[in-house]
This record gives sequence, structure tokens and C-alpha cells, in this order.
Amino acid sequence: MPRVWLDTDIGTDIDDAVALLCAARHPGIDLLSVSTVWSRLEARTWLAREMLRRAGLPDIPVLPGAAHAAADDPTQDIPSYGRLAPDLPRLSTADDNERIAAIADAMMALPQPFHIVPVGPLTNVARLLERHPEVSSKWEGITCMAGRLEESAEYNVQCDPSAARVVFDRLGPRLVGLEASSNTLTREEAEAALDPSDPASAFLLECYRHYRQHAGWHDDPQNAPLTLFDPIALLSLVQPKAFNLHAVRVLVESDGRMRLTDDGSNVFYAFSSDWDTLKPLILELLRGSTSLGEPS
Repeated sequence: MPRVWLDTDIGTDIDDAVALLCAARHPGIDLLSVSTVWSRLEARTWLAREMLRRAGLPDIPVLPGAAHAAADDPTQDIPSYGRLAPDLPRLSTADDNERIAAIADAMMALPQPFHIVPVGPLTNVARLLERHPEVSSKWEGITCMAGRLEESAEYNVQCDPSAARVVFDRLGPRLVGLEASSNTLTREEAEAALDPSDPASAFLLECYRHYRQHAGWHDDPQNAPLTLFDPIALLSLVQPKAFNLHAVRVLVESDGRMRLTDDGSNVFYAFSSDWDTLKPLILELLRGSTSLGEPS
């Protein structure tokens, strides 16, 4: 059973909330801790703690990480369903180093190695490598929701390209990018799977409702689908055969675009995934099933 530390920018796109709920519910995942990254950390941290509380896991630690200077705009509003969070004191970049040190201490205190799964910008992981490199001895593996090859930049890499370069170069991670994780559930499918009488499901439904209110990118915001980039990346840990992974070398450009090149960083990249396998698994996790089959 993989032991997992999830690093997330929960609060903007809905897939982070889905990934956290899937990590909490999957019987084949031992969720050890969660860290938050990027702007408005106070809202993101509250959301993660609230989801875990409602899922019956209030003792799983949630640690705020790096706000990152590029995201530390004092006029920036709380994003999307992050607006569900109460009015909390703002966390800024001024204390980034102290928060990263606290994450490093927590990781070093864990008795066994674990998988780190970043599903947001890679700022926290890069800062840990640069300031506390000893923590990588605790990492059994790293799986990132990150990347799109030879096209426009994917969001997580675009937010902090320098962090992505550090992580790719030093760790050679598994990358599940847009080619393998762009599947969605329709609003009808998502709402049919989630039981509003269950506290965690009800909270995800509320997050999803707020997300749709702010889905200005969609032609029909009220029916914006439930995006699944992050949960699909997470599930590659327990369903590796559902992913077409290959060793490649990638170069991250200054704008976050990723190119295949002979002199880039060695990574394992998912070129596709088996949606017919992953979709019923995700639906079962949304339903709260505890009778899932063995990993394949």
C-alpha cells in the first residue's frame, strides 16, 4: 500500500478537491499528510483540513507551504471555491522559508519512506530540495500532475517553470500530464455519484457548485464538468497498468512549455491512460465504496 504525502493548490480547479477525497477514501492508499502551495495559502489549507475532517480523518496534518513571490499579489482575490473558507489572516511569502522548514521537519519525522504526489505548482518540492535536500531520502517516489509535451504550457509547470526544472532534473519523476489526465465527468455523473447525506460528499458538492460559479472559461459554467487531472495522476500509484508510461528527456522552457530533447531531464511520462479502467474506479471513490479491487 503506497504511503502518500499530497501537495496541492486546492481551491482553484475542482480536481484538487476530488484528488484529496480519492486519497482519503481509497483503501489502497495510506494518506499520511497534506501540504498546500501557491497563493492564498490560508484558504487552501482550511479547505484541505475541512475535507479531511468531513471524511473522518481530522488527525491527518495539513501544512501550508510556499506562497511564492509571483503569486503574492496583495490585491489577489481568493480563487474559485476557496471562497468557502472563512476570513483568515493572510499568509504571504515572508514566512515561506519557515513553512518549508516545518514541512521538512514533518517529513523527516515520518518513520517510513513515502510517495510525494504534487498536484499543483512544484514550488514546495523544489524549495525542499534546495533548502532541505535530506528530505529526499524519505521519498520512495514522486508522481506529479504536470506537463504537456510540444504544445502550450500546462498550468502547474507554467506557474513555476524554475521549480519544475529543479524537480525534473534532480528526481526524474513520474509525470502524468494533460495527455493522460484530461478526462472529465459530466455534472450529472458527478452529482449522481455523490451522496449529499455524506459529509465529505456534501462538501465536495458545495466546492463544485462554487467552482462552477467561477468557471468563466466554460461556455456553460453551470454545467462545467468535474475535471479529473489530479485524481487521475494520484491513481497512477495504484493502477500503474492503466498508464502508458515511457522514459523520455524533457526540457522546460522559461514560459513553462515542455519539449522532448536529447539533453533534457530524464522523466517517466504518461502518454495516455485507460479511461475505461479509471472511470469506474473514480465513480466508486466518489460514492465512498470500500470494496475496491486490488491494484492492477
